[in-house]
Amino acid sequence: MRPRLLAGLSVLVLALAGSAWWLIERPVAGDGEGGGLALPGLDERLDALERLEVRGAGDTLLVAIEKTDGRWRMPDRLDWPANQREVSRALFRLAQVRKLEAKTANPALHARLGVEAIVAADAKGAELRLLGGGEPLRLTIGSNHPSLGGSYVRVGDDPQAWLLDGDIGPARNPADWLDRRLLDLPLARIAEVRVAPARGRAFRLSRSDDDRFGLDGRPAAALANADDGTATAASTEQLPLDDVRADSGAAAEQTVVFESVDGVTVTIAAWRQDNGTWARLSASLDEAKAAAWFTQLAAAGTGESAESDTDLAATGTPTTTPVRPRKSACSRCDSRSCAGRTASRAGSSCCRRRRPPT
Repeated sequence: MRPRLLAGLSVLVLALAGSAWWLIERPVAGDGEGGGLALPGLDERLDALERLEVRGAGDTLLVAIEKTDGRWRMPDRLDWPANQREVSRALFRLAQVRKLEAKTANPALHARLGVEAIVAADAKGAELRLLGGGEPLRLTIGSNHPSLGGSYVRVGDDPQAWLLDGDIGPARNPADWLDRRLLDLPLARIAEVRVAPARGRAFRLSRSDDDRFGLDGRPAAALANADDGTATAASTEQLPLDDVRADSGAAAEQTVVFESVDGVTVTIAAWRQDNGTWARLSASLDEAKAAAWFTQLAAAGTGESAESDTDLAATGTPTTTPVRPRKSACSRCDSRSCAGRTASRAGSSCCRRRRPPT
């Protein structure tokens, strides 16, 4: 075949490929340029929703979130709380997102936009299902527009594909929907830390005169790095989790016990598995020690409420309230290189903390 003919065929192939993409991208005659809500009426149903699902290729259930007593929880993660704020934000975006432009209605071209039926084993998109408050809503969400950033979608079984004015692609990893707040026992309340490796000598960290933690009662300066003891003692401060699962009963490679000044004891038993650190957590309260500590606070005129504090001590309710870990706090914690980074609810589940990306 002559070179000139080959060149001509190459131009023809490119032209045909460009025409195929134009057929997908061009607005559909008679449909206008959209402008309406992608899911009209969803805004009025938000409070009535009971379940959210994300499904992938082969109609595989990837994420399930259910509302129980007004709070979103994850049944496949032992009913661990979902991130309430992120779920609410995702639903709000869904209720507000609008159709920007109609695209192809030809099922043979859906795969180009990632909006083919998810029953296909090689489907690239995801289907979002919303249940509660009326007929179930289904939205197939494909790829994003390369320059505008909005998602390509199809609503229900309608073959018409649309470009939306926002990115609504859902996270497909269940762990991304978890409430990562686990424990917040401030460093200021830690009195002592006991570390017991499965192999090797156990040791104790206690607060020294300079308010830093030293080894077995010695000054912090006696450590190779004077801040290492304090960094380990701060492990329970704004401690997040990466994932949660049923406890397999794996043997701990290291057990760390944190004793607080107000009678709270937190025990973290950790081991490495699946490219991360898994751990189980248990907590207890010495009521007599807690009552004595609160009495000292009242006597010192700190302004604390003796009545409410006594109630906490009497009921055995932990005196810490977990707060959402800030990115700066997580980064600070990761940089301390101390053991026992994650923990879980006692006896029922395990939590994992992956190493921070480099």
